[in-house]
Amino acid sequence: MLAAAVLGALLWSVAPALSLQPYVPRAADFEQPVPPVDRVEGAATASAAHPGEGRVRYRSGVIDAPGRFDLAGIGGELRPLEFRARAEGEDWSDWAEVDNGDPVYFGGADQLQVRSRGVRPEGQLHYVNVSGSQTFADRLLSDARGAVNSALISVASVATAEAIPSQPEIVSRKDWGAKRRDGGCRPRSGPAFGKVKAATVHHTVTGNDYSAEEAPGLVLGICRYHRNGNGWNDVGYNFLVDRFGTVYEGRSGGVRKAVVGAHAQGYNSQTTGMASIGTHTSKGVTDAAADAFVRLIAWKLAHHGVPATGKTRITSEGGSVNKYPSGKKVRLKRVFGHKRVNETACPGGKLKRELEQFSRRAQRRIEDGGGLDEPQPGRSGAAR
Repeated sequence: MLAAAVLGALLWSVAPALSLQPYVPRAADFEQPVPPVDRVEGAATASAAHPGEGRVRYRSGVIDAPGRFDLAGIGGELRPLEFRARAEGEDWSDWAEVDNGDPVYFGGADQLQVRSRGVRPEGQLHYVNVSGSQTFADRLLSDARGAVNSALISVASVATAEAIPSQPEIVSRKDWGAKRRDGGCRPRSGPAFGKVKAATVHHTVTGNDYSAEEAPGLVLGICRYHRNGNGWNDVGYNFLVDRFGTVYEGRSGGVRKAVVGAHAQGYNSQTTGMASIGTHTSKGVTDAAADAFVRLIAWKLAHHGVPATGKTRITSEGGSVNKYPSGKKVRLKRVFGHKRVNETACPGGKLKRELEQFSRRAQRRIEDGGGLDEPQPGRSGAAR
């Protein structure tokens, strides 16, 4: 009864504010050096062509984090590593492999372990907390705000009845917390602009069971990790899509512009990057997310005068994890998975096999809507 009364009072007190805007999570970052990591006795050497395969070569002991965290990784590390975490005294999560400078989302943990089938893990462990304090009153307030936020997002992600490939509903940077002065994710400098010739699809190596109210915090946490952990200018992706079919604005500069991201080394100034918030090694995206990707691909490519099917030639700009040397002209599908150009398992085997269907569905949407817009001019530039 007391809990119900407190919750009712909280809902009454915050209802006017909650009805006007969704809950924007607050975030904080902290770091610690990776402790010495020993080689596992009798470990085999991993395959150079498939660094995520083979036996584990290195594994850390239990690492006590400086504070409670939601996302973690080694800042600036683009090579494959595996992490697991737990709240102290509870069971470990499954091991999750990550590369391309992305963190792993654990949703509240105090302890971490890292292992590798290739390189020895070293550098700075970077943590992001997007859930804040968890006192009884804070949890009630967060749940109340989250319920309203979930309802708002559900409305925002409803597809329009128009047949043209119009711009889908997109949650702005302000609404997922990027523009918050305290705990947000403001870019280090202004955006750079290139040209959109194709769409690169990714996954964020996040669990597939997060709630609608957790999703904005996930986007904020990924942004802060990319900026503060990797030292990039902003979040790497141009767009992110959650499992409920909600599309989020990624890197700043304008969703209608050819903003240079940091999503596919050597190809950022010639592609737009779209990431599914999830892990798709053995599980595809939800129907809602698939529909959102189709709408997003159709609108974004058509806006830049690019079809969703067929192939294009893109010139590699090189890089340490790029499969092709600088200056090499690479023939790519208009919608392709990240692993096509970089040494990575992203976007996962299951999602990769779905891309052809996304491409065909997006092209039908473009054709039903009357074709392509005039190609949009870009301004040269590059940024991480």
